[in-house]
Amino acid sequence: MSKTFLSISFGCRVNAAETNQWSQILIDQGFTPLVKEGQGRLDLILINTCAITKKGEKESINKVKLLHQKYPESQIYVTGCANFKKIENLSNIKIFKNDQKEALLNHLKSGYTQKIGDKFSHTHRYLLKVQSGCNQFCSYCIVPFKRNYLWSLPIDDAVNTIKKAIKDGYQEVIITGVNLDQYEYGFSNLLEALLKQTNIKLISFGSIPINCIDQKFLDLLSTRLPAGKAFNSRLSNFLHIPIQSGSDKILKLMNRPYTKKDILNKFSLLKSLPSLREVPPSETRRGVGFGTDIIIGFPTETDSDFQETLNLCQQIGFTKIHTFPYSPRPNTKARILFENSPKISKEVLKSRSQQIRSLVKN
Repeated sequence: MSKTFLSISFGCRVNAAETNQWSQILIDQGFTPLVKEGQGRLDLILINTCAITKKGEKESINKVKLLHQKYPESQIYVTGCANFKKIENLSNIKIFKNDQKEALLNHLKSGYTQKIGDKFSHTHRYLLKVQSGCNQFCSYCIVPFKRNYLWSLPIDDAVNTIKKAIKDGYQEVIITGVNLDQYEYGFSNLLEALLKQTNIKLISFGSIPINCIDQKFLDLLSTRLPAGKAFNSRLSNFLHIPIQSGSDKILKLMNRPYTKKDILNKFSLLKSLPSLREVPPSETRRGVGFGTDIIIGFPTETDSDFQETLNLCQQIGFTKIHTFPYSPRPNTKARILFENSPKISKEVLKSRSQQIRSLVKN
């Protein structure tokens, strides 16, 4: 009887991609994956944790504790960004720090097969992790303290991995990274290579840093195909571009590498492309949409600062907005600012979040 394992991933799509790769390693070692708990005996459990918010970190660690109690005979591998102090002495748990995880997975070149049975594979979508680590040190973000290194998948390796994925039945690739702006070979260069050197049907993105939107990216979006399409139909028509705030004061305090003017300029360029104008009735492709992330209640955010964010979101016309209440994280500069500035009430946070979300029609 083969050994069984269960994999659980919290947080970002980078974590999900890494969990997929690790699952592939276990399968190659003779383990059989289980889709969910309760399907049978569990020999090994893999948990990839998140710490981007206090709530996310708590949920990750609580899950580890729960499974430790529920499956005392199972070996539990724990990795990711959470603080492991509360679980490091538990008997059946083995902890892998992020750099250890990177070293373990590196030989796969971000590859895995549909045998892993993740939530994307059944729809033939492949998570391609091309970048990890960040040293931007946005003032609210704990990630540079948890992934304090930079790694990029060479373009040739990315191309070869996707060629194998296509043979395995995948039809769409979702490009993901911790900070794609720090992909050392150039984000647009990667897209160009995947378009020219593979026949993957669709290239999508987890999220795109606004500074990745350069002229080559704009050119790739607007490329006319031989069939006469008005846009490059192999690139996703939904672009998730996190801006976090629309106030220059708050963006500077966040240490974000752009201003409100930069945001408006980039979206103006996107909207001016032939590929992103209104699609003629004869076209079958859906209209283009923009998504974003907004942090609500960053320390010292005033009503005026919030109004700037609200106005900017309305002006751009996002079709999807994720709002997150500010979460103070250890060692970050914003936490010091949070501790030394007046607190924003839960009622105000809720109201601001609702106002942002009301901009998006369901």
